[in-house]
Amino acid sequence: MNRKIALTRSDSKFHNYKNWVESGNIPYEVLDWEQNNFDDIKKCSALLLTGGVDIFPEFYNDWEDGKHREDYIPERDGFEFRLLEYALGNNFPVLGICRGLQLINCKLNGSLISDIETIRGTNHRKVSPAEDRMHGIKIKEGSLLSRLACSNEAIANSSHHQAIDRLGEGLVVTARADDGIIEAVEWLESGGKPFFLGIQWHPERFPEPEDKLSKAILNRFREETNNNQN
Repeated sequence: MNRKIALTRSDSKFHNYKNWVESGNIPYEVLDWEQNNFDDIKKCSALLLTGGVDIFPEFYNDWEDGKHREDYIPERDGFEFRLLEYALGNNFPVLGICRGLQLINCKLNGSLISDIETIRGTNHRKVSPAEDRMHGIKIKEGSLLSRLACSNEAIANSSHHQAIDRLGEGLVVTARADDGIIEAVEWLESGGKPFFLGIQWHPERFPEPEDKLSKAILNRFREETNNNQN
């Protein structure tokens, strides 16, 4: 029997995540900060943290970034921090995509670059409203991601203006963009721990629907979910 994943509701383009998960024939339960249905994670065996709005900066630093409180959804942040804490405490496989990667890093006492263009002088935003930016990534040899990619290089799609700055505790960087921006993290010490992968790009809406790495990530996540006996 296929086990369910807990799929956090994104505030944008949520249909892409649902379609991606359904393409892998994975049952899921939508976890929604507005419904505050936290207890539904207890029906699940894995957690997928989706993309969306920037994380409220007070969760990872103590300075203003020029935006207003209404530009964030701190209620979503708090809800998903609780979900991640539950997932880690119950040995769930965890996959974080874009904001999901950033949320994991913040939960583990890391921080974010508030705006890549301003601070690092490089652009990872969309090319246009309908087109993600594409770029190469270098993958750490021997990492989980390198095994999924069957390579130490890959192509990623990019649609973000923030990224990991200070790395969270217990993590290791396993992919970077050609300009040095962090694109993936895993456990530094993975022995005896469940599947964990955080990626900055969007496999759920990759322009090539049959992209091998996107399919490999989804297939491995399904396998890990089904194998979780917790």
